[in-house]
Amino acid sequence: MERRTKQIAAVAIVLAAVLFTGCVDQMSEMSADQIAARMEAKQESIKDFSATMVMTSSYGGETETTHATIMTKMPDKTRSEFIEPAEFAGTVMIRNGSTMWMYDPAKNQVTKTELPDMGDEPFEMDYTSIVKDLMDENDISYKGTENVGGRSTYVIEATPKDESKRKFIAKTRVWVDRENWMLLGTEMYDADGNPMVKVEYRDITFNTGIPDSEFIFEAPVGAEVVEESFEDRMPEKMTLEEARANLTFDLRTPSYLPEGYELDDHAMVTGGEREVVSLKYTNGDERLYLSEWISDDTEQSGPRMGEPEIVSINGTDGEFTSMFGMNTLQWSADGIDYSLSGGLEKDELVNVAESMT
Repeated sequence: MERRTKQIAAVAIVLAAVLFTGCVDQMSEMSADQIAARMEAKQESIKDFSATMVMTSSYGGETETTHATIMTKMPDKTRSEFIEPAEFAGTVMIRNGSTMWMYDPAKNQVTKTELPDMGDEPFEMDYTSIVKDLMDENDISYKGTENVGGRSTYVIEATPKDESKRKFIAKTRVWVDRENWMLLGTEMYDADGNPMVKVEYRDITFNTGIPDSEFIFEAPVGAEVVEESFEDRMPEKMTLEEARANLTFDLRTPSYLPEGYELDDHAMVTGGEREVVSLKYTNGDERLYLSEWISDDTEQSGPRMGEPEIVSINGTDGEFTSMFGMNTLQWSADGIDYSLSGGLEKDELVNVAESMT
């Protein structure tokens, strides 16, 4: 998902730079450095902004909408608060300098995370490399202008050049503010042209002088405060043997894999309050992902689109879902939760899951 987000942002960078010159045909003549320089120059005029983010997900004939208010004050202050759906309402995330806070009202728990020291320089996106990656991986086309939330925007489409990637996201439409090059909306489509996820930014304001007090977090009365370091939340690359030695639970791996699939030479382990180990199996361009963690009945998995199909895994009920070209099987056994996802069909996922030892 992070990679897709960067691609969407890069689409906006490319479009904005090209249209700034007044000629879409000049895209092929502009270097990535020129595009990045134009983008950064325009962004420097934005000191703060606020908006309501509306995300609509469509799957299996059902739609689900998420609303959140967001604020950003350059260079290092952000705030977001979820309004809908009900199970997320009241969730607050704040970054103020080197400290990040997240409040989970369902648990009445606050997580405080100290971010790594960046010195005197705030985090900056590497526009040049992102733009180059985007140009290599996507065909970009200009689709005209439209009004979004009362603001005039440019509209473009990005289509993966690699046809195999189109089974996940066939194309992405992006709406970019003509005045300041901010991203005002994105929409992703499946291979049949159906919308999957649409994100809109409504009621946007720029440079209104948002006070610093908006980014000061006060824990609700009675809330549990948990402190963790940024390093605790970052996955660490380990060999399979090292992962087994460091985990507090027994790591299981499948004894059966479809022909051609092989385990990568390392595991990714996340420590902290919740240990998670992730393994990746590859077969050419195909991927199969396996994650394991200690079951927590109090933890919410978040809203889902549609009802999962119940399947049997060694006599235990599991849940099968298929979304955005990715099939996922989730189940629990002996106090451990498992997630297996990839392009394999349901029966093959079950065969892999039943071979876990």
